[in-house]
Amino acid sequence: MAAGKLVINVEVDDRTVLFPDGKFLSHIALHEDKTAQGGGAVRLDGVFLFNDSRLGPEIACLEVEDARELARSILDAVFQGRTQHVLSQTAKIAVIFNPNGFVLRSGEGAALRELFIGSPAIIRLAQGVLRMADRLSAPPAH
Repeated sequence: MAAGKLVINVEVDDRTVLFPDGKFLSHIALHEDKTAQGGGAVRLDGVFLFNDSRLGPEIACLEVEDARELARSILDAVFQGRTQHVLSQTAKIAVIFNPNGFVLRSGEGAALRELFIGSPAIIRLAQGVLRMADRLSAPPAH
């Protein structure tokens, strides 16, 4: 891995599952993904406990402002106890509140990803997303 490249590993619990293939996750890895415009985006990748079918690890890839909005929507969903949405030109994500946890839905059709995740883990995810967004928004070092 290149020097200076930050990867944030968010530990999840045994109730964290990514569909469409039903892969259980041990972590969610957050890292920078260079966009076509040369800027950075926050990429969320699943770290699977098993993956014989070779499902790609990507859960979502969000521009920095959309990533901040996702983290805020997660916290709103937790504290208000209701479903929230992130809607922009480049992102359409639902943070669905359930009594036993949350479902993050992103993408459409064959690209649809549904991440089932519990309350403590989703707060750690929001913190990791905000940390990565902060890192990508920092001015370059001299």
